Amino acid sequence: MNRHTKVPLSVVMITLNAERTLKKVLETVYDWADDIVLVDSGSTDATLPIAQQFNCRIFYRKFNGFGPQKQFAVNQAKHDWVLVLDADELVSEKLAQEITALFADGLPGPAGYALPRNLIFLGRVLRYSGQNRQPVVRLFNRRKGDVTPVAVHESIQVEGTPGTLSGILIHDSYGSLHDYVQKMNQYTTLSAKEMAVRHKKAHIGLQGLRFLFTFVKIYLLKGGVLDGYPGFMWALLSAVYPVIKYSKLQEMQNQVGESKPSPVLVFE
Repeated sequence: MNRHTKVPLSVVMITLNAERTLKKVLETVYDWADDIVLVDSGSTDATLPIAQQFNCRIFYRKFNGFGPQKQFAVNQAKHDWVLVLDADELVSEKLAQEITALFADGLPGPAGYALPRNLIFLGRVLRYSGQNRQPVVRLFNRRKGDVTPVAVHESIQVEGTPGTLSGILIHDSYGSLHDYVQKMNQYTTLSAKEMAVRHKKAHIGLQGLRFLFTFVKIYLLKGGVLDGYPGFMWALLSAVYPVIKYSKLQEMQNQVGESKPSPVLVFE
């Protein structure tokens, strides 16, 4: 198959104010993906004009969690085979070649494929820190898989064992520490709400242990120290994440307790 021949595949993504990375992402798939679906939840920056430049089919949907939002996007695809991308994930040239090669002689065999993903953090690709070539299932046949219906940290589940590709998916998630803190605030709130629905206990007394365990695991056991300053900051902020998440859960549980009516004392 010619490199620039469109393959029968839909790229789907969800967006909200993604102008920083969206153009770069779309440039990595536009030449070869037959269909690009973008589901936006109310962008006020240049996200939509950028998407229009690449002939994306644009839908609006109020955001109600990452899992449901991405599944809605998958449902709008023209093709059964879909590639689910975040608006900050770039398909490397090698990965694009591998994907197009899968369709050279018909449709792929497995129900889905795991793609190795590398994270860019503070301007550096993390080679260690538990972020090097992390496999994520993103390419799949929607008749044989779906997006888990959770508010945050969703994944794609497919029938059987997914195949694997070797080309890299480049995750350029955080433009700055400010971006990271903003996303951490959003994600920890969604995670806390998800845990509250499942009646999970906060166990606030374990916060120190959560922080220490996560930091040691990422910085020492997974080699974050070898990633220099970005590795240190990734380990530090990743260790703060569960502390904030469980603290928000505790806060929600306290608010529920305070909202309950006080018992009425009857004196006879």
